[in-house]
Amino acid sequence: MSKSFIILGSLNLKYLLPFFLAILQVVFIIINRYYEEEHNNLVLQMYMLSLGEMSIKLLPCILNISNLNDNIKEREKFGVKQKKCKHYSLLCLLFIGNSLITSGAILGKYYMFENQKLDYKESNLFPEKDFIVMSVEMVVMIFVSRCLLKYKYYKHHIISMIIFLIFGILSEILIGAYIFDDNKEYLLKFIRILGSAVDATNYCFQKYLMDIYYYPYWNIAFVPGAVMFLFSSIVLIIALINPDKADSETPFVKEFYLYFTQDAGRTVGRIILVFVLHVIMCPLTILTIYYFSPNFILIIIQFSRITQHLIQIKPYQLYLIIFYVIQFIALMIHLEILELNFCGLNEYTKHNIDLRGIDDLLGGGRDSTAGLNIVDINKDYTIDNRETNENAVEMREQGQ
Repeated sequence: MSKSFIILGSLNLKYLLPFFLAILQVVFIIINRYYEEEHNNLVLQMYMLSLGEMSIKLLPCILNISNLNDNIKEREKFGVKQKKCKHYSLLCLLFIGNSLITSGAILGKYYMFENQKLDYKESNLFPEKDFIVMSVEMVVMIFVSRCLLKYKYYKHHIISMIIFLIFGILSEILIGAYIFDDNKEYLLKFIRILGSAVDATNYCFQKYLMDIYYYPYWNIAFVPGAVMFLFSSIVLIIALINPDKADSETPFVKEFYLYFTQDAGRTVGRIILVFVLHVIMCPLTILTIYYFSPNFILIIIQFSRITQHLIQIKPYQLYLIIFYVIQFIALMIHLEILELNFCGLNEYTKHNIDLRGIDDLLGGGRDSTAGLNIVDINKDYTIDNRETNENAVEMREQGQ
């Protein structure tokens, strides 16, 4: 056994999904920071995000995946045909609830404070969240996943979460993120905290539908995208029939018309760039939830906040980078990408639990092939635990 205090957990190529998603989110933040426009168009933002979500429907066609797969039989056991309407309705309600809270934060900031413009950064796939809001989302996600998905959390999860919370809150306090001249800002923070709780529940419910009821992941992403597309069309109609046009007192209508008075080349270039990012990021998001736990979304959110801090912090605040590194390591331990190899803190990681399961299956004995996830039972049969499905253990004839 390795004598290192921290070792790598069980990894495979699927871990590139959340990594690429995090990188693209950082790119998105940099674009918002350095490719700013004087006016922003809520309608176009919503259309781009909805079309990005709906583009997941192309994936089964590209990869030649059929809806009529073996999981249909499993779904029928649970009477999913009768429950489908209820499940998709709940999925839509969670999505709409989260969207309304996000919109409330945008409009609240616009109406509460003078000289504010609608920047729509909150309409990003992963809205801006500080570490305190993110910490609340982490706690809610743990609670909901325990109740809904029956996840178990052990010592290494709790310790890593505490470290993450402490250094996250400290970094926000030291950077002055919660020092406000107006108490209205605290109300907006409360709205964002409420939104993070709904957001965490939404991610867990998506995982619940895919893991428990075997809904195809492309449908889980498509339905909220279709709802947003419908809502975008309604908002577009409202903007088009408004008689005041650019003189309207309704902020999103006014911004809609002023948006087209900007430099056409710059505007079109940004639309295309953001749309392409959404088309890539939305499928990566649902695939990350499908292959991993919803907690992996925290990687992307953390990358976002660290990027924002690095852009904004002053030279004398560079010591905060140490806090970010500690937070990142804590998150990797929480997700079991890294393991604490002392005091039995990695005893209950998924990787070691699976290994003990193979031991128990063989009556406590394993041969030299166990390290390759292949175990000989006798001269005729072998257990092969190399399947892409993490929970699958296949027994097959040797030589196959």
